[in-house]
Order: sequence, then C-alpha cells, then structure tokens
Amino acid sequence: MIARVGAGDKVKLSAEFLAKGVSAHLQEDSELPTGTIAVLVEGENRTFYTERGANKNLEVSMLPVDLFGDFLYISGYTVLSIGPDATQKLIDMAQQHGMLVVCDPGSSGFIRDYGAQEFLDAIAGTDVIFPNQEEAEVLTGESPPQLAADLLSRKFPLVVLTMGPAGAFVRNPTTAEQVPGVKTQSVDPTGAGDAFAAMFMRELLDGQGSLIEVTRRACEFAAQATRFIGGQPNIKSLN
Repeated sequence: MIARVGAGDKVKLSAEFLAKGVSAHLQEDSELPTGTIAVLVEGENRTFYTERGANKNLEVSMLPVDLFGDFLYISGYTVLSIGPDATQKLIDMAQQHGMLVVCDPGSSGFIRDYGAQEFLDAIAGTDVIFPNQEEAEVLTGESPPQLAADLLSRKFPLVVLTMGPAGAFVRNPTTAEQVPGVKTQSVDPTGAGDAFAAMFMRELLDGQGSLIEVTRRACEFAAQATRFIGGQPNIKSLN
C-alpha cells in the first residue's frame, strides 16, 4: 500500500498495517494530518465522510517503483488527490513495469462532482475497473447493470460491476454474466467491495479458474467481510 500520512505517524501506521499483513510505503507530510474517514451504517446503506488529509500531497515521483508487483490498484480518491495528469503518469509507470492497472472509482458522489467524462479520461489505460452499481450508472448514464457494463467495456478490457448482496456482473470480450451473491448474516458491509476486489485479483492472477469461478470466489470472500464491524476485518477470521 502506498499513501501519505501526517508527520510522526509513519512508524506507528506502518507497524499497524504490517500486523494486518500489509506492507505500507508511507510518505510523511509536514503540513497536513493523516486522512480520516467516518462511516455511518444503516443496514446495507452507508454514508462516508472523507477527509483525505496528507494524501492530497501524495508525490507520484517518490513512489517506490522498484517494489511494484503484479498490479496497481488505484482508488478514485487518488484521482481527486493527485489530479488527472499525475494519475496518467502513475498508470504509465505501472504499464512500463508490466503491471495490470486496476481502478475502484470509490464514490458516485465524487464522480458527479468531478465529472464522469473527466474521471474516465483520468483513468484511461486502466485494465480492470470495479465500479459498484451506483458508480457505474454515474459513469455511463445507464441503470441496468448489463447495459452499464457493456458501455464501460468499450473503454476497459475487464469490467466487474459489484451489486452488493445481488453479486456482481462481469464483462470482458468473451464473458457477460451476472454471478449471484452469497447469503450471509451481514453486520457491516463496509470494506466488502475492497475484499471482493482483493480476492478477485488474487484468483485472477493465480489463473486457476474461469472468470465466473473467480467472481464467485470473490463474492464468497466479500460476504465473509460483511460479518464484522469496520473496514478492516481480522484476516485470520476470513481464512
């Protein structure tokens, strides 16, 4: 994980992420504090109040490209923080290192404010996009998941449109199919989309199953993530 934090927080937060199995490469900012997010949860509905903090000053030129792995995962909030030019530079850097570029749009409200076409232009070159149903509608102007996925597939080789408890619609040049969700005793859906994307990419890169099987496993893992409160469930509880 790559991020920017407030002065004095780097060592503490690096240790916290490492304890969760995440290697964090953090820049320190002398002016802005570490970002924060408050999440209000009511059933399957959530409201996010986000303050990017030091991430607003993330310096792409300082990223540890020698540590880049199989894919680069970009949040829509990253686009907001660093702007379209730096986002394109980041995508170019990843592609030069043979990486897949993956994007989670992050917020339908953010996309509305930013502009759908402007956002699409900023992430041009992305290989895999993981919008939820509302984000896909904002990006395409179409509500039906299949139609929205079809339109997005004209710009992105692989579209995985997540639909909460209903599962996900996956679209690439050879596949267009909805994979049903997994019934579970959901406590908090926060982080389920991230869990879905993480498992999807792991299974996709492993290459052990079809695209539908990869999506099904990601749905199962996302369902597990909803059984815990908060966006960072205990990893051992998910295995």
